[in-house]
Amino acid sequence: MFYRASLAALTGVLLHLASQWAFGSPLLTDRIAEWIMARTPHASALWILETFGAWAKPFAATGGLATLGAILWAASWLKSPLRQGMICALGYFSLCRLLGDSLWVASLSFWLPALAVLLALGRETRSSQGGMLPRRRSFLVSACLSLGTGVVALECYLRNEAFSRKAREPVPLDPFTPPREQGKFAPPIVRPAVTPVREFYGMSKNAVDPLIDPARWRLRVTLDGKPWREYRYAELLSLPRTQRYATLRCISNTLRSNLMGNALWSGVFFSQIIDRRELPADVVEVAILGADSHGDSFPLDYIFSTHALLALGMNGKTLERKHGFPLRLVAPRYFGFKNVKWIEEIRFVKTPYYGTWPRMGYTKEALVHTFSYIDRILPAQEGFLVGGIALAGDRGIQRVQIRADQGAWFDAELEPPLSPYAWTRWRGVIPVKSATTIEARAQDGLGNWQATEESPLFPSGVSGPTIRRI
Repeated sequence: MFYRASLAALTGVLLHLASQWAFGSPLLTDRIAEWIMARTPHASALWILETFGAWAKPFAATGGLATLGAILWAASWLKSPLRQGMICALGYFSLCRLLGDSLWVASLSFWLPALAVLLALGRETRSSQGGMLPRRRSFLVSACLSLGTGVVALECYLRNEAFSRKAREPVPLDPFTPPREQGKFAPPIVRPAVTPVREFYGMSKNAVDPLIDPARWRLRVTLDGKPWREYRYAELLSLPRTQRYATLRCISNTLRSNLMGNALWSGVFFSQIIDRRELPADVVEVAILGADSHGDSFPLDYIFSTHALLALGMNGKTLERKHGFPLRLVAPRYFGFKNVKWIEEIRFVKTPYYGTWPRMGYTKEALVHTFSYIDRILPAQEGFLVGGIALAGDRGIQRVQIRADQGAWFDAELEPPLSPYAWTRWRGVIPVKSATTIEARAQDGLGNWQATEESPLFPSGVSGPTIRRI
């Protein structure tokens, strides 16, 4: 049975890939991989990304092939062609309902040829030797599995590389000069005040991120999904722009991971393209939707304030594909997943909208917790030199303290942040000769101290103490 399922899966996936390359239709393997990645424990996901780099997501796509193969394998055990078709139909309907409406037509390019191969090969009979596959068929199974896995992973990798080559290179947008104090505050124990674009973290739910042609792209503004306004890329670029430093932090951070960055963002306010007074009184919130089907929602008061920015540029240039070209949201009050990239639609809704992560149980109000991060610890004659950054979304940081081995707290020196939305760099000395652990804690602008007990990452992001072993 297994070799029939393997041949059917391989045939189906090859034709499915051909359909994607010919017509740009979505891939089942991509969508299943994205579903798996979104539910992988964050510590494991970070390890995979750090270990496999550019190949991490392509290999995740092979999980999609395994899922499809398992459905075909279950169908291959049934004698009746009708029942085999029913199992495949059940898999088709279940995956389309689970993974998105866009797959109803696109996934037929997998299911129809796969089912045809499954039926054509006929019912598999077990060999007389303990139910083992004959040697030739065992080899065929191994070859099909290896070929299918390699094809799916390689195609995903090559597609991303092709998109990267075709992506529009960033061009100068606004003047950008790194702050004069950059690199001079407590070197070498504190990171630069501004994160270079190439070092700014990039996370997404996608097996392959979107490639957008700015000449064809449109920003659609809708009321409950009905067209209302539309803007071309050139129209947005022609509007007066605001530049501001803002720090983004990924919700996938553990207490020790460093998925965050600070950049100078350039963009426009929502009030420059939408007059709030024209909205119907029964609109309750706004949903921001990306080209990758990721979206999230915000209160109207926040989105029409000057705290939220529709960013067109980053550190003086237009956005890179990785960071959401041509348009992304910068909302530093919230964790990174709410800062939607590759924006295609601004949808004003009359009933609450639940985005990608809230539908999985994460909080809708994903506020950045007050936290600190230790960049480096250096022994010195006067004790231990400690430096790092602290962040509390748009609440600001008013105090950072450090200590060794549960001892007395010492105030750290704070560098004035580049903006109310940027991290605060800090440095300090702990006057002790020896220690096994160093701890830091931050107090936000409202007077709230960093949490002393670790909380789980789900559903509101991890919080807890910052402790490093020496």
